[in-house]
Amino acid sequence: MNARPYAIALSLLFLQCAPARSETEERLAAACAYLWAQQGEDGGWHSATYGLLRGGQAWTPFVLHALLTVPDPFCPASKADVERALAFIRRHVNEDGVLGLADPDVLEYPNYATAYALRVLARHGGEASAAYVARMRTYLLGQQFAEDRGVGPDDAAYGSWGFGETRLPPGRTGHVDLSHTRRILQALREAGHDAPMPYRRAEAFLRWAQKHPSERRIEAAPPDIYDGGFFASPVVAGVNKSAPTPGAPGDLTLFGSYATATCDGLLALLAAGISRDDERVRAAVRWLRAHPELAYPEGIPQDHPAQWRRVLFYYHLSVRAEVYQRIEEPGPWREEMVRLLAGRQYEDGSFANPYGAANKEDDPLLATAMAVQALTAALR
Repeated sequence: MNARPYAIALSLLFLQCAPARSETEERLAAACAYLWAQQGEDGGWHSATYGLLRGGQAWTPFVLHALLTVPDPFCPASKADVERALAFIRRHVNEDGVLGLADPDVLEYPNYATAYALRVLARHGGEASAAYVARMRTYLLGQQFAEDRGVGPDDAAYGSWGFGETRLPPGRTGHVDLSHTRRILQALREAGHDAPMPYRRAEAFLRWAQKHPSERRIEAAPPDIYDGGFFASPVVAGVNKSAPTPGAPGDLTLFGSYATATCDGLLALLAAGISRDDERVRAAVRWLRAHPELAYPEGIPQDHPAQWRRVLFYYHLSVRAEVYQRIEEPGPWREEMVRLLAGRQYEDGSFANPYGAANKEDDPLLATAMAVQALTAALR
């Protein structure tokens, strides 16, 4: 389970022998070298910051996914190291296709972990992973809140995904948010699931979470509230990082649009098969262009007691970079992202957010993987 110190030395030697690189490439290569050096002997990545995540089931597919999206010249890794990571994932997927339940006393974010495991195995796992891919896909499809789980089309949770709680009775949804939903939609797409029904159901949930003018549900709310942006959850109020909108009737609550949720929502729309020319996508793009700040996610109040603007630094950069890459956004955002990251990278190549405990960004495995995602998107 211990990281292999010699991996850093080998990676640095490789970097020294490589042709001259841009600052983006150098920082990306150093971050990748750090992450590969943290791989355990069992093939997984294990948090040294959080006991809940020491098992490696949640961090391993996330870190591996980030590393395998980097072009080869900037992220050297042996086939043996990649295969050990893939084998770690396969060993921990249970008979129901779930990753994150190997320890009966600890849930390691099962839907989140399974989604990233599915993305990695579908793309890189080959024939050895085919049966695992099929099981994980079936599991995630069964996790969508729909009629077979006692959730009808009039429910705000309809079409969404949540944490993956194991004992929810029919009709109960537990934790539901855009972050889980968009990752599972992306995983299903990448695993080749083309049947339309799960995506059409997801559109219903996305209509609740996006404040698009055509989806105006609260007539008493000011028209400018329906600005095309997203908030994280119309089901679990405490998940949202922005302020609630006053004047909502009954138990229906809107929250202000903010950058991380709008990025997640836009990516979810695209994963659901919505065209980039669709007005829902265009509205989300307009919101992001009207709120272009990269140093913090706009829309989250400065005076929020949890200081989410600081907490979500790496998450914001990674998800906005993914959006900008998908929509081929012009402008100097790449250079600005590299500038923001430059002063935060440690000598060993890692990143960490000292304010990020609420989102676990103080764990260098998570923060560095997110920085890798942002730097990869910033490559020209």
